[in-house]
Amino acid sequence: MEERRPAAVLVERAYKYYGRLNKPDYKSVLCHLDMTVDRGSIYGLLGASGCGKTTLLSCIVGRRKLDSGDIWVLGGRPGEKGSGVPGPNIGYMPQEIALVGEFTVRDAIFYFGRIYGMKAAKMQERFDFLTSLLELSDGGKLVKHLSGGQQRRVSLAAALVHEPELLILDEPCVGLDPVLRERIWEFLAGLARGGTTVIITTHYIDETKQAHKIGLLRDGQLLAEQSPEQLLRQFSCDTLEDAFLKLALRQHEYAPKRNTLKGSPDVIPETSVSRQESRFPSREDFSGVTSSTDVLTKQEKPKKIKGKTRARYKAVFIKNIQQFGRNPAGLLFAVLFPIVQAVAFFLAVGHDPRDLHVAVVNHEAGFSPWGLAACKNSSLQQITKTENDNCELSMLSCWFVEEMEKHDIYQIAYDSPEAARASVHAGRLYGALVLPHNFSSALAVRVREGDVDDDTVRDSTISVWIDQTNHQISHFMKRKLHKTWETFTARAMRACGRPENMVRIPVNFADPVYGSMDAQFVDFMAPGIMITIIFFMSALVTSTIMISDRSEGVWERSAVAGVRPQEMLNVHIVLQASVIFIQTLELIILGFFGYDLPAKGSLFNAGTLLFLQGISGMCYGFLLSICCTSFTLAFFIVTGSFYPMILLCGILWPVEGMYQGVRALALTLPFTIPIKSLRDIMEKGATMADPIVYQGYLVTLAWISFTLAMCYLRLRYQKL
Repeated sequence: MEERRPAAVLVERAYKYYGRLNKPDYKSVLCHLDMTVDRGSIYGLLGASGCGKTTLLSCIVGRRKLDSGDIWVLGGRPGEKGSGVPGPNIGYMPQEIALVGEFTVRDAIFYFGRIYGMKAAKMQERFDFLTSLLELSDGGKLVKHLSGGQQRRVSLAAALVHEPELLILDEPCVGLDPVLRERIWEFLAGLARGGTTVIITTHYIDETKQAHKIGLLRDGQLLAEQSPEQLLRQFSCDTLEDAFLKLALRQHEYAPKRNTLKGSPDVIPETSVSRQESRFPSREDFSGVTSSTDVLTKQEKPKKIKGKTRARYKAVFIKNIQQFGRNPAGLLFAVLFPIVQAVAFFLAVGHDPRDLHVAVVNHEAGFSPWGLAACKNSSLQQITKTENDNCELSMLSCWFVEEMEKHDIYQIAYDSPEAARASVHAGRLYGALVLPHNFSSALAVRVREGDVDDDTVRDSTISVWIDQTNHQISHFMKRKLHKTWETFTARAMRACGRPENMVRIPVNFADPVYGSMDAQFVDFMAPGIMITIIFFMSALVTSTIMISDRSEGVWERSAVAGVRPQEMLNVHIVLQASVIFIQTLELIILGFFGYDLPAKGSLFNAGTLLFLQGISGMCYGFLLSICCTSFTLAFFIVTGSFYPMILLCGILWPVEGMYQGVRALALTLPFTIPIKSLRDIMEKGATMADPIVYQGYLVTLAWISFTLAMCYLRLRYQKL
């Protein structure tokens, strides 16, 4: 009696549900599936698109779990500790290319070799062999520049590089030259003779005549599992396509009519699938299906690879460096864009408005003998002292206009208040001023006597109309006009020999406790701008990193090779942290040395807080990258969260001016408190001993911890 070798893959009573497009009420199902793959054999898995081949392979390699049933691979259950599946015991070529486009041909093969812990010499030896076997192009050519057929050959080489015990190939010969396809089959036959087990899916049904056993899969049912010769003999056919057709027709005879949907393959409601009630008879009742008598052996220990964790980290690290380094646009964006943003802020925000013009109606000069030219008369005496040490004032309106222009508000002369106000109403000027015709004399009486009538008060008052629709400019003009009045009265009082503050408002602003009397608005906004730049730059860059790997299939294939999601995340964190460190240095140098921001406290303390804010943004981006299924969704969330956070964090408006509930929400944001911490470090010289500073650190660390924990939980409990 022929001796049976133990099974390499055994699938027993397998049920696996997976979504069916455009049919929300039903689920397509891989069900009632029994399958045996002998060791050292080639197993051809045939079936139309959508029948469940790729889903079955995903279950075999441990990337999906069955809802019911058992799968044994190389003596163990996929995904169990020590099974080697996913891991080095399997060579896997998925249906899509699943290679990094920025890889060269050599990089793509060496990447998987490094994951499996292969030595450099061995990888080079295998690379040379596979290059010759598969007629690969120049090893230095980028994968993204190869044709579809060339890319598939590189993908196959990546699956073969480490000489696995079990080789799973999902349609490896699509689009390949027939001669090369025949050579590949001869090579696979040689591997099988050497003890390697091969599972291969293909659209070319007749080419599987070279397989030891084929499984015909249709609508989630394994219709047959025999050698090609047995199938042809059993159904008296010349081609496997004819045998497959007869099996499909027989399946329809047995399938319950209530589960057949017109115009589509058989589908089953999710609630109706069970072992007792399936849409197809059991293998024992269906003569077209045979079973293997192979038995499963005890679980075998996988090959041990020294330092395999370190090897995987090294492989992923080199992969990410190559991806990043060969994307110059992304590199320039990450390094230069923070500088562009910061420079744009420093050049555009926080500076006093310039070239502001107002309409001035100077009745005092206009009614004088010289007219408005009086203010240009250098021989004119505005202040004359009398014998009793009193001052006679005249044409002080000219001094007021001079002081106003020293404060960057320039006059456009008008003849009447109506015309001046009309110019403001038309939007040509920002405001209008009217100086009464006896302004100087009335002001002298008001200063000298104090208790004066209403007419004197009116005649010594400058009337101002401002366009209040532009809040920043109107606020600036009010502040400058007050400054103008102070310098004007101080000049007049000095000329009279009187105290300069005699006619100022009776409020004295002493030197500020912190900051300066002429503080720029840019100093107030800079801490918030720097933090939000580094936070959202990091979030934007990292929010798409893992989506890219997943959408290209690189994540899935790396996971089958044994790379853990946490390892991929850890490598991304290290590399992105390096980029954030560079961005932090750029902002520190640009802000404090380039634009002379106040630096009362420790620059190291400020830089550390900025760096941690970048890490917080990075973790936020990684969470989006893991949870979102598309670039568009991740981008929308990042940009959609940008504006609410900016509005609530206190940059544009003080948190103290918000409603109580909104204020509470604002304080929970990742950078509201840290912005105040950085501002106090810069302008007050605050240290870590100050509550506001360590509170900023605590909020930042809390956000980092929370988002990282969510990332790891997502990666651990849900395969991506």
